[in-house]
Formats: sequence, structure tokens, C-alpha cells
Amino acid sequence: MFDNMFLSNEAEKIFTNVTNSDFWFGANDLSSQGIWGWMDGTSFLFKDWDKGQPQSSLDNGCGAVIIQGAKWISDNCFKQKPFVCTVPTLPNIKSTTTPAAPQTLCSEGWTYFNYTGFCYKVLVTRMTWEAAEKACIAEGSHLISIHSWREIIFATDLASPYSSNGCDWHDQTWIGFYTKDAWMNYQWSDGTSFDYKSWGPREPNGPEGLNNCGNIWTGIPCIGTDWVPAELYDYWCDNSMETSICKKLPYP
Repeated sequence: MFDNMFLSNEAEKIFTNVTNSDFWFGANDLSSQGIWGWMDGTSFLFKDWDKGQPQSSLDNGCGAVIIQGAKWISDNCFKQKPFVCTVPTLPNIKSTTTPAAPQTLCSEGWTYFNYTGFCYKVLVTRMTWEAAEKACIAEGSHLISIHSWREIIFATDLASPYSSNGCDWHDQTWIGFYTKDAWMNYQWSDGTSFDYKSWGPREPNGPEGLNNCGNIWTGIPCIGTDWVPAELYDYWCDNSMETSICKKLPYP
């Protein structure tokens, strides 16, 4: 409780140039909806939720602290807020030995995600789903399969710098699922289980009679549309989208 009030008091002093009434801290339910924990993996023992919190919604998976009163709320992880970090105190350093450089786990141009143990790459070329899958295969990978809320947030964040932020279906990002039987069965191109199904509003709703393939929205939310970040969408596979995400295992 002391830490909670301390953070709130310090935030009130420091965040004087922002209009937010709250700030991000490390509470989240990204690994499993409704099961809250800390990003650093420590035990989630102390809780100080505000009345009616946390909200039971996939769109509110990250925790924030209200500056006035220090109560907690859950909110959409893609909102911009000030934030507070915590770091351990430095030990007494007696040795001046330079540590070895960390081992490179992924090929150049790929990004390693510790939570999944896989490497990821954004392809910034407008192409169809089939062309994107072939491009990933050429690099020893497949279009990304997604198996958790944390992974879809990572993927959205990885591709968002390359988004044109236009509110058009061409501006979305291909991922690896597809169906060939009018929404009856979905499967990932890498053969893994289709076990994560956080659909966007009114999804799946790809055109009937066409092969439908998976995509995510990686731009800013489009007001007046159903396109929001970090949700699954499907669309006809012959459409060309501006980016795609590949996924593969790191070096052995």
C-alpha cells in the first residue's frame, strides 16, 4: 500500500506537463484473460482496484494507476499514457571485466520475442496473402501464427511503424490463418493449432464464396469503422495488403 501511494504522489509531482489522470504500471492480463499478474513475473499479491475494476474485456488488458487516490483501473494497452518503470538497485561492482556480447538469436532484420521464443520480421511490400506466405517461406519461415494476447500485441507493435494509418482495407497486415470452407475451419499456414480466437467486431465476416485469409489492423484505430488494433480479421486472400509478418524459430 505504501508503494502504491508513493507512486501516485511522485507521479503527481512529475507528470505536470501531461493531461492524463492516470499512468501505466506493470499489471496486465496479457498471458491469460482475467488472470492478472506483473510484467516482471513477481507474485501478484497486493491489489488496489477501483470500484468496478478490472473490466472483463479483451480490449482492457493493461493496468493503470489513477493519480488522485492511487486506485487501479484496466485500460486499452494501445492508449498513450505516461508510465513508471522500476529497476533493481545496482550492486557494488568490484570487477571491471567487460561482459561478452549477447548471442544473436535471429537473422539480420528479424526481431526476437522472449515470451514466445520465436523470431519475427515485417515485410513492407504490398502483396496478396499467397505471395506473402511464399515470401516468408523463402526466408525459412511462415506467415505469423498467433497464440496469445501478448503475441498479438507484440505483432501489432512490430508492424505499426510501417503502417500508413489509412482507414482502408488495403492498409492492414497479413498474418498466417486461412479458411477454404466458408468459415467452418480456420488453420495456420505453419500447421500449429488455431487456439487463439480474439476476433474483431462482427468477425469473421470475409466475403462468402471466396477463400478468406487472416489479417490484423496495425494502424491507429479508425473512428467509425470496426478496425481496431490487436484483433483478428479475415478478408479475401487475393486482396493486396501493405505489410505482412513472418515468424520462425531462432538459430539452434
